[in-house]
Amino acid sequence: MLRRKRSLCIMIILVAACAIFAFKSIVLDGMKKEASVVTTNMNKATVKVIKAKTDTVANSASFNASLEASEEGTISNKVGGKIVEVFFEDGQSVSSGQALVKLDDTDIRNNIKSSEAQAQLNSSESSANSSQIGISKQQTNLESAQRNYDRMKALYDQGAESKVDLENAETQLKNAQTDLQTAQANAQSSTLSAEAQRANIQKSQTDLDTQRESLQNTIITAPINGVISGKNVTVGQYISPGTVIGKVENISSINAVIEAKDSDLSYIKLGAKAKFKLSSDDSEEYDGVIKSVDGAADPTSRIFKCKIQIDNKDGKLKPGVFGKIKIITDENKKAITLPLKAVGGSEGNYYVFINNNGVAKKQNITVGEISEDTVEIKSGIKDGDSVIYTNVDTLQDGDAVKVAAE
Repeated sequence: MLRRKRSLCIMIILVAACAIFAFKSIVLDGMKKEASVVTTNMNKATVKVIKAKTDTVANSASFNASLEASEEGTISNKVGGKIVEVFFEDGQSVSSGQALVKLDDTDIRNNIKSSEAQAQLNSSESSANSSQIGISKQQTNLESAQRNYDRMKALYDQGAESKVDLENAETQLKNAQTDLQTAQANAQSSTLSAEAQRANIQKSQTDLDTQRESLQNTIITAPINGVISGKNVTVGQYISPGTVIGKVENISSINAVIEAKDSDLSYIKLGAKAKFKLSSDDSEEYDGVIKSVDGAADPTSRIFKCKIQIDNKDGKLKPGVFGKIKIITDENKKAITLPLKAVGGSEGNYYVFINNNGVAKKQNITVGEISEDTVEIKSGIKDGDSVIYTNVDTLQDGDAVKVAAE
């Protein structure tokens, strides 16, 4: 009886030990599985994806550009003199005709007074010419004497007048002829004198007009609307005619100048639209229109200079600044484009990662046009591919990934 009880106790102990061992195995196996799941989830990279899709894109070409004023005027003087006032500073906006510099005009004003006095003197010396009146009077006297002589001659021939009366009539006729000749000579002399006087008057008036014009030119004005630069004068300075005082640049519209090859001229056309940016990272973009294209290439560089006119009424763009011009080359091109940040690698060895059911698959690609934030994919990607565009630099081929909710 005692032996049976001992055997039963041993069996109970063995069953309990087996049960405890089985329970521990189940718990440990569950913990291992849970740890494995946690570890797997921790190794998954969270990424964002974009579906590749063929679409119509505007193909474009990019050029380095330098900015210059659309119009430039030189400030210079027509007369020499001493500067007594300066009304401008560099960077100042001015209007066409606005006074910028005043020269000393004392000498010119004195010359004007002298010329005005001379003109008045010459004018007063010129009186109304009465020579023609004298000729007309003598002509009338001659005609009267001729009629009187003819009448006396007829009466004398009839014996009705004496020889003395006829001779008196003849003398009057000769005197009338002499007086007419004298009047004609005087008239000719008066004509010559009047011509000389008119020439003197004209010269005096010309001198006066010249002096008055010089007086106006002592005020130097802005040649065009714009902003002044290159100030080159100070008060008290003596300047000779033609001195460059500064320049005025019209920047209400500004030109972006680019250099193009012969092959670029197929799409660089007058009136074509363009876009300008100060840099690739600049968010602000300016609209432009192709204004001019050189008719011939530079004989040394074989390039054509082209100007793109950009509206600049706010004055933000300045001459001498560099930037980028983009010109559309084809508005109806079909292509897949991706965000630039989705592409890794370097020229000739570009790649992307495709999300292949939670696994990052590295895919080599060839690219076309690259713009500021997008890239054209020429091969390696097809419509519908789920392309990863975040964490590209840290991913490896075969990495587990988890797509973040948008």
